[in-house]
Amino acid sequence: MAKRVAARHSVFAAILRSVVVRQTVMVCALAVVAYLAVWWVFSDEEEPSPTTQAFLTDYSKVEKGSCVRFTGPGENDQGVTVIDCQGGKAALKVGTVLTETSGECPRGDYKVLRDTRHNAALCLLPNAARGDCFELDTEDLQRSVVSKFDCSAPRVNVQVVDVAGESCPETAEFGVPYEEMTLCLRRVR
Repeated sequence: MAKRVAARHSVFAAILRSVVVRQTVMVCALAVVAYLAVWWVFSDEEEPSPTTQAFLTDYSKVEKGSCVRFTGPGENDQGVTVIDCQGGKAALKVGTVLTETSGECPRGDYKVLRDTRHNAALCLLPNAARGDCFELDTEDLQRSVVSKFDCSAPRVNVQVVDVAGESCPETAEFGVPYEEMTLCLRRVR
């Protein structure tokens, strides 16, 4: 009788271990799936993939027409990340690359980043298309942190009415001239 109980106990213990192992594996698999789901939901879908980004500390290597990202208004000599201009976070585009830090940007209200280590500077303008919305200081673009948002965002203060060759349509409240275009804007708030 003792052997029978021991055998039953041994079989029951094996079944119990099997169930515990399966449950542990199932819980681990579900945890991995949940982690990946949360990561996917909270990842920034509008950011370009890492293969399309390049961090550059030498501003002279940035090409005209590239879009760049950095943090805050005091970014000189710290480098920029070149990003895909189609991404929703691409708020600034390189209008001109100057070969001297003392150089002047062409006609326009550019945000200027100077790289004294490599004697270069970037003349940046908003990466704008008709209908885009921005938070920017229209009185002082140089000191402004230029950010592109969905038009319903509370921080938005201007919307692009048109990107014109020279003069803006009547629907624009004001125009910001640049070398090759005029950015036609209206105040949102």
